[in-house]
Amino acid sequence: MSELQTQYFDEDGKIIIKRSQDVQDILDFNKERNIDGHNRKSDMKLAGSIPFVVIEMWMKECGAKLGSQEFNEYCKKKMMSGEFSKLVANGF
Repeated sequence: MSELQTQYFDEDGKIIIKRSQDVQDILDFNKERNIDGHNRKSDMKLAGSIPFVVIEMWMKECGAKLGSQEFNEYCKKKMMSGEFSKLVANGF
C-alpha cells in the first residue's frame, strides 16, 4: 500500500496542508484485475481500489462520511462515470 504524505506550509499567515500519495501500485493492481478471466470464478468481485487521497477528495465533494450510504453511492457514481476508470477492477 502506498504511503500517504502530509506537508504543512505557512503562506501569508495561513496554514496550508498538502496531502499526496504515490498511487501507481494501486493503478497497477486494478489494471492487473482487469485482465480477462482474472478472478472471474469467485462470487465476490472486487469493484476497485481507491487511493486514500481520492477518498478524502470525494468525501469533501459530497459532504458525506466514509462508510455512509450516501458516500458509498457517490463513490459508485464516480467509478461508473468513466472519469476514474483506472480505479475500477474486474469490469465493475
